[in-house]
Amino acid sequence: MKKYPYTESTDLVVYNKKPKKEKKQRVWLTALCSALAASIFTAGVFGTGMYFTLKNTDSVQTQSTVASAVTTETDSSSSSSAELTTYKNGKKVLTIPEIAALVGPSVVGVINKTTVSTQKYYDPFSGRYYYSSDSEDAETVEQGSGSGIIFQEDGYIVTNQHVIDGADEVSVILNTGEEFTATIVGQDTKTDLAVLKIDPGTTELTAATLGDSTTVEVGELAVAIGNPMGQEFSGSVTAGIISAVNRTMTIDNRTYNLLQTDAAINSGNSGGALINQYGEVIGINSVKLSTTGVEGMGFAIAISEAKPIIEELMTSGYVTGRPFVGISIKETSYGLFIAGVTEGSGAEEAGLKAYDMILEVDGQKVSSSDEINEIRDSKQVGDYLTFKILRDGETMEVQVRLTESSGE
Repeated sequence: MKKYPYTESTDLVVYNKKPKKEKKQRVWLTALCSALAASIFTAGVFGTGMYFTLKNTDSVQTQSTVASAVTTETDSSSSSSAELTTYKNGKKVLTIPEIAALVGPSVVGVINKTTVSTQKYYDPFSGRYYYSSDSEDAETVEQGSGSGIIFQEDGYIVTNQHVIDGADEVSVILNTGEEFTATIVGQDTKTDLAVLKIDPGTTELTAATLGDSTTVEVGELAVAIGNPMGQEFSGSVTAGIISAVNRTMTIDNRTYNLLQTDAAINSGNSGGALINQYGEVIGINSVKLSTTGVEGMGFAIAISEAKPIIEELMTSGYVTGRPFVGISIKETSYGLFIAGVTEGSGAEEAGLKAYDMILEVDGQKVSSSDEINEIRDSKQVGDYLTFKILRDGETMEVQVRLTESSGE
């Protein structure tokens, strides 16, 4: 009989001579093959699943790592770009403690001293006490104080003019407590700036870096360092932001272009430093509004406007080429009146007197000292201004030759 190979065909099963034995063998073999096939299939599925799981995990991790790297790089690039765009120099941003440590040694105390007599006598006719004018009985006492900024290591210091106004002697106190007698190199009342010079000897001075206030923007960090209320609180550090730029203010008939800040500025801070986030001086603290109900309104002279004045004061002792009339003015509801005339000025030469009422200047009606100053500043030293005045009920015109201001 022809033998048939073992298969799972139903025909072969029917005609097989030994059905029971071969059926058991076929069942066993079938089960074995099925188990092997199942194992292979399971292993394949599990392996494939693990492969794709690991692959996907690696992919996610890789993508996450790449994304993180890209984000970091983008953030870094963005930060760097922002700094370059805002300041165009890529300088490191400092913390407030770093700013205080860097610039603090450059801020000094400035003491305004005057000479007074210690000898007084009683006048029985007036019933009052008077001090002797004898210089042998005099002593030097403090009459005011402020702050200053060392801007050259050889001892040059800038401060406000009103800090040293009327001083017979000026002292400078470093943040170490060392005190030096200072020489007034030059001063300018119009800009409220003055330059002092000390001889440091063997003492090493730390000069501050003068920045560029033309790039300052509203909202930037502003740190003020100075001596509020005198030397007792020397080196005080306050912080805030730049509240406004190019604030025009008129104080005592003088107009200033100022930076506004909410960093606390108090009496004694005048002449101190207003600093940006890079540790650069961007302003010289000068004014605070102290009206009732007003808080956080301090002002500083923009350093970019102060620099040329500082240079002039160092070179000439005053700002050269500035026209000067030689009168002080009192503004009233009735009009403008001459309050005083400077000795040796063009106004004195022309015959202007106190109590003259000013009607016009160069044919223009004027109602404020600012208007007169604007007309004056359009002229040069040696030019003339025509003042139309009212004196004792009589109207007259006076030609005043403009001289050069000495800054005082």
